[in-house]
Amino acid sequence: MKFQNNVIKNIYFVISKAVLPLDLGGPLQVFLEAQRAGAPIVLHYVSPTSEQVLGGGLTLANLTPLPQTLLCGDVVVLPGSYGSFDYCLSEEGEVVADWLKHTVSQQLVFTICSGAFMAAKAGLLANKKCTTHHELTERLKLAYPELNVLETCLFVEDGNMLTSAGISSGIDAALHFVAKQFGDELSMKVAREMLVYFRRDGRDSQQSVWLNGRNHLHRAVHRAQDLICARLHQDIRVSSIASDVGISERQLSRLFKQAIGIGVQQYINSLKIVRAKQLLQTRHIDIELVATECGFSSSRHFRRIWQQFETIAPSQFRKSIMN
Repeated sequence: MKFQNNVIKNIYFVISKAVLPLDLGGPLQVFLEAQRAGAPIVLHYVSPTSEQVLGGGLTLANLTPLPQTLLCGDVVVLPGSYGSFDYCLSEEGEVVADWLKHTVSQQLVFTICSGAFMAAKAGLLANKKCTTHHELTERLKLAYPELNVLETCLFVEDGNMLTSAGISSGIDAALHFVAKQFGDELSMKVAREMLVYFRRDGRDSQQSVWLNGRNHLHRAVHRAQDLICARLHQDIRVSSIASDVGISERQLSRLFKQAIGIGVQQYINSLKIVRAKQLLQTRHIDIELVATECGFSSSRHFRRIWQQFETIAPSQFRKSIMN
């Protein structure tokens, strides 16, 4: 699999006292699956002490010291913990906060749940949008009034800070990171491997269109969906997809309706429009080229399909995003 970014990513999990197991294990599993798929990720487990007891009593040993320096592309992960506010005020917590304050510059810092308290203590969240677990948002606001705490988001990215509401939302944020660094195809592959078929958007609980219709276990349909995602830049023929999957076009259509409730062509078009919206947001290219890169025969064909999913024209959509 080819990745958008082949630069090695050192990911440092900062292990503190009484870390929540899923805050650690959820994102960790995402990164492990991405690593297994070939993503250039190197994982590190660091702490002020060589041993920590997680929430629930599991002991982690042989932890490495907090690194003295970080490379530009490194990532620091701060999982939440039981009693995190008090931990921030402890002697050990002061060590972690001081390390963050003097070591992190533009590196990405990814917080899960109450890990946001440590980032805030280190001054990393000042004047930035962020989030944490819904039961902790008021306390975070009171303790650090300079923060812009959002209460209804699963995760928020602002500059070099990626904060999540915690628990299972750490998985959503980690998948978002993988998609951004290595592409949607890998993120989708990881989500499927973890049976996280409904990958949620950071703004709310909406489903990612890339995984919409993935909550089934039919291998032929998954194979067809994978092929479609890999060929969005082409003029995709349903007959070709069916042939490559090894079933008839009629059978593929029937299976799609059974598994995800929509036809194959509608599924193809929905993904092409999402791809087009990405191009309109991130690249200053004309509509004709957007149509070409999404496998449409012409800009007229592109606009006709676009109107089936959107109420405003592509040019208006681009203008609304740029503003």
